[in-house]
Amino acid sequence: MVLSWRLAIVAVPLLSLLVLPGLIYGRMLAGVAREMQKAYGEAGGIAEQALVSIRMVQSYVGEKRVLEKFSAAMEHSLRLGIRQGLMKGVAVGSIGAAFAVWAFQAWYGSLLVADRGEKGGNVYNAGICIVIGGL
Repeated sequence: MVLSWRLAIVAVPLLSLLVLPGLIYGRMLAGVAREMQKAYGEAGGIAEQALVSIRMVQSYVGEKRVLEKFSAAMEHSLRLGIRQGLMKGVAVGSIGAAFAVWAFQAWYGSLLVADRGEKGGNVYNAGICIVIGGL
């Protein structure tokens, strides 16, 4: 901000495009991760119970029933995994906002160098610091 205060005044408000997606993604991912851990724990409990009492399951011909219970438990974790993948895709896609901020800074920085007489190195360094600080 010291190197090019004019660029900082214009670019710092754009940092919300870099910070907000990360905050939102982090909160949403933490909630899905807790749900997935719970779903995997339930499915693991069913599998563990079936393996511990394998003779009982086999003697009462309960393989199909155990498999259905396990599949139902894994179905929930599958839906959560798909939701988690979509959230990760949106988060990675939002990194494109960093390029948009960088392009705007390059455009505005060129105006500062051409019209206001600022040093190109200072504008470039300030732009890098602003984007990396936002990330």
